[in-house]
Amino acid sequence: MSRVARRRPPVVRRARAGLGLAMLTPTAILLTALILVPVCYSAYLALYRWQLIDINGAKTFVGLANFTHLLHDATLRDALRNTIVYVVVCVTVELVLGFAVAVALYDITKGRRLANSLILLPMIVTPVVTALLWRYLLDPQFGLVSQVLAAFGRPGIDWFGSTSLALPGLMLIDVWQWTPFVVLVLHAGMLAIPEERLEAAAVDGAGRVRRLRHIVAPAIVPQILLVLLFRTMDTYRIFDTVYVLTKGGPGDSTTTVGLYAYQTGFTYLNMGYAMVLSLFILITISVISVFYLVLLRRRGVLRR
Repeated sequence: MSRVARRRPPVVRRARAGLGLAMLTPTAILLTALILVPVCYSAYLALYRWQLIDINGAKTFVGLANFTHLLHDATLRDALRNTIVYVVVCVTVELVLGFAVAVALYDITKGRRLANSLILLPMIVTPVVTALLWRYLLDPQFGLVSQVLAAFGRPGIDWFGSTSLALPGLMLIDVWQWTPFVVLVLHAGMLAIPEERLEAAAVDGAGRVRRLRHIVAPAIVPQILLVLLFRTMDTYRIFDTVYVLTKGGPGDSTTTVGLYAYQTGFTYLNMGYAMVLSLFILITISVISVFYLVLLRRRGVLRR
């Protein structure tokens, strides 16, 4: 083989890399500007004390006072506790139920497409519509659940008027709506497993549980990590369902970090501290995302 032939592949690779970089650069610059400019401006506004009703007035420079207040904010601690409980419970239940339903769908040969379509219906509905739907279903007087309980001589349950049931009620809605997403991702990962591996394990005497544990589960670990990444981020910044159904009540029993940031800025009009809370949400979500991305890279799902 001639020297020209040996030198050609690196040149071609560099040319393709240069073309890809040239095509990517404008979009990268635009996206960077759309992300960094608001973040930097929010960080700048967080150094001031100012009210939303006096947006054009002079802002009082307070330095890091808003950030130090973050460390002593009892309401934020309660909201963060509610958010963590919400995230852990919802993500865990959705992952377990999603895996179970995905396994059931994997064993179905007839009607799989129809079953997939029906299962994915809750995910298609917008969160606000879902919240309104469940508000009527769980209404303590006229809701369908209360009517069923009344048929058995049981009183209706005021889910969103109870400090002990409001947060579990919100979790129930999230599990109902987003378990189909988990099913979709995990089922796709199961369909990618070669049939030969499962058949060989069955021939060797491996039962159903052993095949799920030693073949199916390890094969879909990348999909499980993707599900954990997306669902952890989504549940951590939950806002719309909480705002429509409880607005953080009763008391602060369902106040989440996202809702607290909104209330601080648009209810109490303290925009400087609202910016600090927004940055806090951004940083914590970024840390969580980096953690999962590192795990995905170690599994070989993401390239360096």
